[in-house]
Amino acid sequence: MNGFEFQAKTKVAFGIGRSNQIADDVKALSRTYKVVLVTDPGLVQLGVPEPILRALHDGGIEAHLFSDVQSDPSSTSIDQAAAMIRESGADCVIGLGGGSAMDVAKMAALVAGDVHPAEHYALMAHSFQPKQVKSIMIPTTSGTGAEVTSTVVFSTTEKRKVWGWDADMGPDLAVLDPTLTALLPPHLTAATGLDAIVHAIEAVAGKRSNAMIRALSLEAIRLLGQSLLIAVKEPANLQARGDLSLGAMLAGMAIEQGGTGIAHCIGHALGTLGRVHHGRAVAIALYDTYDWNIEANVPAHADIARALGVIDQGQDDLALAGAGAARFRQLVEASGLQLSLAGEGLSAADADRFAEIMQAEENAPMRNNNCRASSASELQQFAHHILSR
Repeated sequence: MNGFEFQAKTKVAFGIGRSNQIADDVKALSRTYKVVLVTDPGLVQLGVPEPILRALHDGGIEAHLFSDVQSDPSSTSIDQAAAMIRESGADCVIGLGGGSAMDVAKMAALVAGDVHPAEHYALMAHSFQPKQVKSIMIPTTSGTGAEVTSTVVFSTTEKRKVWGWDADMGPDLAVLDPTLTALLPPHLTAATGLDAIVHAIEAVAGKRSNAMIRALSLEAIRLLGQSLLIAVKEPANLQARGDLSLGAMLAGMAIEQGGTGIAHCIGHALGTLGRVHHGRAVAIALYDTYDWNIEANVPAHADIARALGVIDQGQDDLALAGAGAARFRQLVEASGLQLSLAGEGLSAADADRFAEIMQAEENAPMRNNNCRASSASELQQFAHHILSR
């Protein structure tokens, strides 16, 4: 049994309508009572930020809105958000949205404390200055777990997906309000929910797993597995939405400590290759690598199967793990997620480039943390299989 350390930085507040208390949350963290609210144009169009901005205003908080965030966040957006933080004198930033908005907010909070642009810190080529701006995350999806992690993913001006991380990047507060996720359409509910399930599966099966990660991951899988299809079919079901919110947060805590694996290596490569939505990309990747992974950690995959709802009828762990793989694929298919990437203009002709990106420096941490080591030829096989549908 390997020793480990575990520390959760982010305070979590959960409840129906909990986001209405945001002004009090800011007052508990801010000295200036000035904030920048980072969100995306789609949520602005739906009116989602309005009640948050109104609650801030009514509570005596000066709020500035930054909404230039795309689904694949860029270093440019981070730099622009950081500039708004500096210019407004804000000492608190709120990320409202999915992983993209939260990643921009998290990194902008640190970039704002110095003069360098976001790309200065890509793959941690340089260290951040100590954090001067507090951060609050309010997720409107149940997927990335970015509300409790100290990492971000963004694209450089050359369209290369890279990482940034720092212990201070972990948000000070995560506000989970299931009512804010009820507007998410079924296809995004499916993609983000599957992303969270993949997080939990890869964390518990990965090389850095421990007792705490197992506890977080298996409960996340249970909550997500039982609620995903209900939320897809009944978008306003707040019980299912709440379970998804909690499951995604727990999975986020799990990957914060345990990391991810081959599905995220492949998924990030797909994001670079064809701008495929992250949740869909990692779900497709695990769909095609789940069985291959099992033999490297059969006991963990048997536990995953139980958490996914597979009935243990006395079969051995290998059979149980295989049933878990089938259950995961069933969830993917029943959710309506599109497995073919032909619509993105991708085909087997792109396989060599796809496999090359999987082996890039920025994808090495995920690839190396996977429970089973992958050879260049195996990555090539995965690439051909995924792009041949």
